[in-house]
Amino acid sequence: MRRLLAQPSAAAALAVVVALVSLALAAPLIAWAVGTSPTEFHSDAVDPALGGLPRGVAGGISSRHWLGVEPVSGRDILARVVYGARVSLLIAVLATAMSLVLGTALGLAAGFFGGWTDAVIGRLMDLLMSFPSLIFMIALISAAPGVNRQLLLVVVLGFFGWPYVGRIVRGQAMVLARGEFVAAARVLGASRRALLVREVLPNLTGPVLVVATMSIPSYIATEAGLSFLGVGVVPPTPSWGQMIASAVPWYAADPVYFLVPGAFLFVTVLAFNVLGDAVRDALDPRSKRR
Repeated sequence: MRRLLAQPSAAAALAVVVALVSLALAAPLIAWAVGTSPTEFHSDAVDPALGGLPRGVAGGISSRHWLGVEPVSGRDILARVVYGARVSLLIAVLATAMSLVLGTALGLAAGFFGGWTDAVIGRLMDLLMSFPSLIFMIALISAAPGVNRQLLLVVVLGFFGWPYVGRIVRGQAMVLARGEFVAAARVLGASRRALLVREVLPNLTGPVLVVATMSIPSYIATEAGLSFLGVGVVPPTPSWGQMIASAVPWYAADPVYFLVPGAFLFVTVLAFNVLGDAVRDALDPRSKRR
């Protein structure tokens, strides 16, 4: 942690991530403070004579609507953005957790046991990684319209993400399994389970943590892309990608509606990527960044 915070970019990225998580957790409180909800229409905030454009300047920014309102519907952008942060972060964190559990378990088994176990799991990883995952995600999600879309996104993202985690864990486990400390524990009579749980697995914490911090922004961007294409989060549940998609026809007349969710998405992905790079450098003993 000391090495991580010694990097100004990492400290700034961590502060942004903490602020975004705080906004997501405080979404109900923020909506209560502005006196609205993400699904409440405000017809008085838009002008029917102008095709539903927000009244006032900068997309309808006012004391009631701090970031303006959506065209036509008049829904509060701030409420939708903070609830959208909840949705994006929840899906990304759960998908990351699923991919880490599957990838770590299967990668550890493949790297430690080798032989036919490694062959079977390795071919399964190759098979899943050979799929055009985005196209397959779109087809799979579109084929299940009645299923809880957020849960389906978690399962699909986590399922297609675990082979990338498994590849990294497998390589590290192969090196650790041949380490002197594992050989010493084996000579002392440690069982295979003890070797896995007490010797090899704790030494995988660093690589797994790095993969986790790099996976979260990838899943956030993927969820936003799927929602932008109309196969992600279903309205009226707010999503940044969904908001950007609905803002495209209005970007010339009401740029605020387009820029706000886009800026939140950009800053979130950037902050997590910078933090992931910093975590990797902080955990790498060969890194020059001390």
